[in-house]
Amino acid sequence: MVDPRQRSKRRSNSKKQHKGFTLYLCHNLDYDGVANALQRNGTRVKRHREFFSGEVSDTKLLAKVGQHKWILVTFDQKQRTRAVESELIKRYKIRHFAFTSSQIGDVGEVLGKAIPAMRNLCKRKEGPFCASISKSGNVALKKLP
Repeated sequence: MVDPRQRSKRRSNSKKQHKGFTLYLCHNLDYDGVANALQRNGTRVKRHREFFSGEVSDTKLLAKVGQHKWILVTFDQKQRTRAVESELIKRYKIRHFAFTSSQIGDVGEVLGKAIPAMRNLCKRKEGPFCASISKSGNVALKKLP
């Protein structure tokens, strides 16, 4: 019989990746520095270049992200307000995070600050939703039309 007080000999993984939390970096964020910073942080990342060469229509992009239940990270703030994209976000229950400005400095560093709030929001709320990420790393939920 095994002593119930005996501790596991298995080491903990402090950089454990959370199930269901995979970020998709849109084409305008798909840089090695950003992807590497997120992966060092223990975050699963899918890069635009893994699936598409160059730019692709938002309809194809949103369908791909939604089918795989990834979390979209982009600079395109207008996706949530355009009728077609908004409907796709709702249909595919996409979790959408957009930066509030295209001039935020080190994107990897800002995302590193924002990851805890992004994880928390994704745990509390299923898609569809849109949120913004400020240059200080703050995350705010936005209204879907």
